[in-house]
Amino acid sequence: MAKLAMLGGEPVAKGGLGKKWPVFDEAEEKALAEVVRSGKWWRGGYKEARESRIGQFEDAFAAYQHAKHCVAVTNGTQALECALLAAGVEAGDEVIVPALTFVATATSVALVNGVPVMVDVDPATYNISPSAIEAAISPKTRAIMPVHNGGYPADMDAILAIAKKRGLVVVEDCAHAHGSEYKGRRVGAIGDLGGFSFQAGKTLTCGEGGAVVTSDPQLAEKAFSYHHIGRISGRPFYEFHRVATNMRMTEFQAAVLLTQLARLDEQIATRERNTTYLVNGMRQIPGLEPLPRDRSVVTRWSFYYWNYKFISDKFAGIKRDTYIRAMGAEGVGTGVGAHGQPIYKNPLFQRMDFGRTGCPIKCPLYGKETDYRKTCCPEAERIYATEACSFGHAMFLGSQSDMDKILDAMRKVRENVDELRKWEEQQKK
Repeated sequence: MAKLAMLGGEPVAKGGLGKKWPVFDEAEEKALAEVVRSGKWWRGGYKEARESRIGQFEDAFAAYQHAKHCVAVTNGTQALECALLAAGVEAGDEVIVPALTFVATATSVALVNGVPVMVDVDPATYNISPSAIEAAISPKTRAIMPVHNGGYPADMDAILAIAKKRGLVVVEDCAHAHGSEYKGRRVGAIGDLGGFSFQAGKTLTCGEGGAVVTSDPQLAEKAFSYHHIGRISGRPFYEFHRVATNMRMTEFQAAVLLTQLARLDEQIATRERNTTYLVNGMRQIPGLEPLPRDRSVVTRWSFYYWNYKFISDKFAGIKRDTYIRAMGAEGVGTGVGAHGQPIYKNPLFQRMDFGRTGCPIKCPLYGKETDYRKTCCPEAERIYATEACSFGHAMFLGSQSDMDKILDAMRKVRENVDELRKWEEQQKK
C-alpha cells in the first residue's frame, strides 16, 4: 500500500497550516465605520492633509521603513510608476530589472515610457546579480530597480556602488519586503526611492494600495506631485505643474492599513521564529536547502513568500515538480519560488506586443534595437525550471506544530523517493 498521499496514502497535514489571510478583527471594522461616519472619504476632506488617515499612515509607514517621506498611492504597480517618474525616467531611458520578479517590475517601466532591460539573478539569493547589472549598463541606462525577492534583501552595497559610479538612480521594488532589513536598515529608502504594494496577499494589506518612500525631500515632492495630478504642495488647488495622473489612496484603505501595521511586528516575529525552527529541521533532509542567510547582512527577513531550494541531485534525482506535487498531496502547498518563470517569457514580451506604434521599445528617442525573444538569463531559467520552491507567508503564522507537519511531510517524501521514481517512470509511458 502506498505511503505517499499522492499515491493513496494518508496526508500528513489534513486541516491546513498557518492562518487564513488576511488576519483581521473588530479593529478594522471600527476603523472603517469611523471613516464612513466622518463623511471624509479622501484626504482632501481635511483642512490639514496630515490629519487624514492617509497622512497618519504615511507618517507611520515612513518611520517604520526608516524613511523620511511616504506617498500613499492606489497600488503597488503605480507605486513603481510614481517612483520612476520622480526619479526622472522618460522616453528613451533604460531601467535594469531582474528577470525573476512579478511582471509589473518591468511593465511599470514601460508605462512611464522607459525600456526595461532584464538581467540575470544571483543563484544564491534569487535576487538581481550585481555583475549582470554592470554588464547591462549602456549610455541609455537611467536607473536600476532591484527587487527584494521573497522579502530577502538584495545586495544593496554592491548595487549602490554601481549606481554611484555610473550616476544612476536606484528604485527599490519592495512589494515583498515590508519591514525587511539590510544591515540594520529597512528596505525602501536605502536606494533613492522604494515602492511597496498592499495588495490582498501582501504581508501588509488593505486589499489594494501602495506607497512610495524616500528620504530625499525633492524626490518626495515630485512623487507627491505625480500622484496628485501634477499639483505642488502649498500652491493653489487648481494649479497643475506636471503631466500626471491621480494615484491617490482612499481614507478607507489607509484606515485598514493603520490597523494592519499595528500587527506587523508581531507577525514578523512569529514568521522569524517559525522559519528558524524549520531551517534547523531542514538541515537533516538531503536535497532541501534554505537560502543562505548571513544575519549580520540580512538582519530582518520579512517575506511575502519564503524561497528555498530543491536540489534534485541530492534528492535521489527526483524532479522538482514531482516533489511539489507530492508535498501538495500531503497537505503542504508548495509554490514555484522566485515568482515563476522569467518575465521575458510572458506573451507580452514574446510577441513584442507594444501596441500600434511599438513605443516605448520603438520610440525614436530610444533608437536601439530590442527584442525580448532573444533575451536569455540562464540562471533565472534554471532556477524556475528545476530548483525554486516556496511557502506563502501565512503558513508561518501558526504554531511550531505546523512546522513539524511541514518537516514530517518533507521527510516522508524524501524517504519514499523509490515510489516517486516509479511514478515518474509511469508518466513517461
